[in-house]
Amino acid sequence: MASPHPYGPASPFAQPPAHPRATTALILGLVGVAGFFVLIVPVVVCPLAWYYGAVAEREAEREPLRWRGGGAAKAGLVLGIIGTALLGVLLLLLLVVASLALLASRFDAGYGR
Repeated sequence: MASPHPYGPASPFAQPPAHPRATTALILGLVGVAGFFVLIVPVVVCPLAWYYGAVAEREAEREPLRWRGGGAAKAGLVLGIIGTALLGVLLLLLLVVASLALLASRFDAGYGR
């Protein structure tokens, strides 16, 4: 006798889908942190990864039957925090270098004459 369901009955304990912003946060975090070591420019997306990871994690906690709070949101959040810290250090270093260059251009030691 043939079964009406060739793949078996559906599981009554099906997991909810992952939050779409969790995947976005993970991708942005990976691009930002990995891109920092290659081009430095992609690190500017890390604050977005931090934000999207936090939003996805918060919404998954509020609605556990609708969204699965998985590792992608947490990983995106952590990568976003790391990348944002790297961005802050980079901006601070840029500020120090620019200040030293400005100071050096205004100070004439008299050796060039």
